[in-house]
Amino acid sequence: MRSNKVLVAHDPADVLSQSPRGAVTPRESGFASGFANLTEAVDAVAAVDSLLASLTASRAVLVESVREWVADRPELFGAPEVETDDPAGFPPELVEQLARVLRVPQSSAVALIEESCALVREHPRTLAALRGGHITHAHAQLILGYTDGLRRANRVALETRLLKHAPTTTPGELSLVARTERERRLRPERRAEPPAARKVAARSGRQRLSASPTGRPRR
Repeated sequence: MRSNKVLVAHDPADVLSQSPRGAVTPRESGFASGFANLTEAVDAVAAVDSLLASLTASRAVLVESVREWVADRPELFGAPEVETDDPAGFPPELVEQLARVLRVPQSSAVALIEESCALVREHPRTLAALRGGHITHAHAQLILGYTDGLRRANRVALETRLLKHAPTTTPGELSLVARTERERRLRPERRAEPPAARKVAARSGRQRLSASPTGRPRR
């Protein structure tokens, strides 16, 4: 991960200013005049990108903590007791609140809960890579999607391989690796293959996976 020293080399107050029309523009005393060269300027962007990945990991941990907190207190929401491992048991009113504050559809809020649960409970190494800024949120979603439905040993093996490639590949390139590796691991356990993949194979003559917007294969 690139250093973020360049980010602290400037006073935050000097970084951005507001134009008369409301557009945010760099000040002369900020980043626009403070970079020594292009590499330093690009490193600043990379540092912020790593910070965004880390914040995404923190959000996943927090969302999962909220889910557990709610699951442990069904009496507060007038709902029957639900299993802590069951994201579908999330009370409707909290899904509504989460969707409202994040300004997303309720289906996206549920997907975020499920993704957060998977990262924290099943993929702590992917979560750690995301927190460290070594992979992006898109990489993490691909790893969750392509390991979904596999037996534990195969899931761990595939996650390990994908985490090795992720820091040096784009999400698209990682998807190609993941597709090939998943198909190889599914051969001895065809029953675990997502139905969507079989439908695509029938149409195209080759095995492919269909992923949802969250990166998890549709069933």
